[in-house]
Amino acid sequence: MQKTILFLSLLLLGCKPLKKAENSSDFNKISTKNLINQIDERKPIYNFLALRSQATIIDNNSSSQFNLGIRIQKNEKILVSGSFLIPLFKGLLTKDNISFYEKINRSYYVGNYQYLSQLLTYKLNLQSFQNILLGQPVADLNKMRWKQQIDEKNYILQAYSKESNTTFYYKFNPLDLTLRSQAITTNETKLTIEYENYKLSQGYLLPQKVNISAYRKGKDLKILLNLKVNKSEKNGTFPFLIPKGYKEIKL
Repeated sequence: MQKTILFLSLLLLGCKPLKKAENSSDFNKISTKNLINQIDERKPIYNFLALRSQATIIDNNSSSQFNLGIRIQKNEKILVSGSFLIPLFKGLLTKDNISFYEKINRSYYVGNYQYLSQLLTYKLNLQSFQNILLGQPVADLNKMRWKQQIDEKNYILQAYSKESNTTFYYKFNPLDLTLRSQAITTNETKLTIEYENYKLSQGYLLPQKVNISAYRKGKDLKILLNLKVNKSEKNGTFPFLIPKGYKEIKL
């Protein structure tokens, strides 16, 4: 239960590699540089977002459902609150730390991103989770060398990092360049995030469905989110305080 809550609080993701696509489409291929520039131009512009979601967690053979409240202060912090009739847990992600507590076992965790980075063999940070939720690439497209492919439905970008032994795959809708899926794979992990039902909100497109799956050493985790933008403002509140008497979790 503690691991499930941790993964949910951190909105963990997962991926699998895409099959090699044939270059047979009805839309024209453009240069990779031009494609990346157009993708960058469509990034959402906001300061604060409040989201709510129904979440289904499938951890191997067990399944759980929660209601989520998510608040994002761009590039500053993310607050996640989980409930099912009663409050269950709350997590806060900042630039440097991850903190969360859950009420059932009266436990809490405080640490940095090193544990998850080692677990997934990829350096994660606040922006990683922010981008996952909003349908944006986790990797900086301008800092890697990409190979472009086109299939009958998508622009595809893929790259390999020798430094981290990691492969990245991205599929973009050719009509509006929204992200359909992103993948990060290593020898030990397969991580996939798929996006559906983009909706125009505050002048930009956000995904309404985010399907996350993770595979590592024979274990599967899936997180299915049905997101809805609640409000977009300049600022929001981020109340978070670990209750007294809770036991610390070591990871």
